[in-house]
Amino acid sequence: MPRRFQLPLGIVLTLVLLTVSLAPVTKITHAANWHGLVLYFPQTGHHLSGDFLWAWISNGGLMTFGYPITEPFTQDGMVVQYFERARFEYHPENQGTRYTVLATLLGNWITEGRRNEAAFRPLRIDPNVANNDPNRRFFPETGHTLAYGFKAYWEANGGLSTFGYPISEEFTEWNPDTGEYYTVQYFERARFEYHPENKGTPFEVLLGRLGVQYAQARGVDTSPVPKRPEAIEVPPQLLDYRWSRAVSTDDGAVFGRVTASTLAIRSAPSNAASVIAWTYARHPVPIRGLTVGDPVDGNPIWYELGESRYVAAAMVEPLVPDLPPQRFGGHWVDVSLRSFYAVAYDGDRPVYVAIITAGRDGKTPTGVYQIFYRVRNETMDAATVGIPPGSPGYYYLTNVQFTQYFKSGGYAIHGNYWTPPSQFGGFTSNGCVGLLNSDAEWFWNFLDIGSVVSIHY
Repeated sequence: MPRRFQLPLGIVLTLVLLTVSLAPVTKITHAANWHGLVLYFPQTGHHLSGDFLWAWISNGGLMTFGYPITEPFTQDGMVVQYFERARFEYHPENQGTRYTVLATLLGNWITEGRRNEAAFRPLRIDPNVANNDPNRRFFPETGHTLAYGFKAYWEANGGLSTFGYPISEEFTEWNPDTGEYYTVQYFERARFEYHPENKGTPFEVLLGRLGVQYAQARGVDTSPVPKRPEAIEVPPQLLDYRWSRAVSTDDGAVFGRVTASTLAIRSAPSNAASVIAWTYARHPVPIRGLTVGDPVDGNPIWYELGESRYVAAAMVEPLVPDLPPQRFGGHWVDVSLRSFYAVAYDGDRPVYVAIITAGRDGKTPTGVYQIFYRVRNETMDAATVGIPPGSPGYYYLTNVQFTQYFKSGGYAIHGNYWTPPSQFGGFTSNGCVGLLNSDAEWFWNFLDIGSVVSIHY
């Protein structure tokens, strides 16, 4: 079998293996925040639950992995589950880490005998020269490049942690599923296919059905099974192709975006439960689990945001940030004045997102800056930037939290406690990038002197 890669696929949950035989695993227990949720996919006739469910939804969902094509069962001495484009593995030895669920390197498996073909031979080029072209990137780890449409798809849909490194160049290959020739490129875990018939849509690049091919090669039974009594049919919201581009965090959460004008955060997944707080249209919410509760607009799924904090899934969609015009190394932040989100990046990967306030009348500068000064608790007096008391635009604010200056003249990222949260997501400031205090604290801990702040429309 192909070697395995430690892919961080979701929140680590307690999972107890009930059998070590070669028979199918009929049940896997899991931590309390799943509340026994079992989803049934009538499209293929299989169930998804526990760690495998969270790995699926928090790392790309349908677009990246496809539908489940088996139940969990024991193979190669471990619990696995097959999907159209992947195979998940449960690793109890990694319990307590981010690697409880790993993904088999199916791209490596399917190309194992092809490494002498021209497209798979590593290139011998200077990385510094190769990476001068912003539309092309060279990976010395495997000796291959990534360019244009495939590069954009790789970066927007999970990058290295989801697909692995490229192991070939682009080339033309016949697809036995469709009987057509496509431009393809292979990665450690995937095959990208360019579909010109879908040009201009999110499906211009599709992933090969490597999970199906691996199942066939190993004689795995993918026959449908009856829906279990405790299972619910997967709701359309969880089949949204945009989950593949939603921001996910290092600690295993995935961000959704509120679609209602106001949304109650409740103490339990019930419309009668007490309201803990309110959130508002376009605000990010970090989803940390799924459970079943009172149906809202016909959808019984609720998202768990934290301990005893729930929102109805019917009022939340995947949060897909604008693509940054350029990328930087290390910890940096991309600020979009079009969408009003600040997205934290660790290199290529977005790891956090916050809604912002920005400057009225174009007062927030655009460009690429670096943080040069930080103040934990600041008093902001407009007189220090040339606006005397009594003048239009004068302000005097005490206890401004987590201020990080990126441009002379008083421009900073900082907490904003004076603007109501319902008014975030617009131009309300004198030029700074304002954050809710909880978000400002997160960025304070993530960024430092010298960190890049890229601002654009």
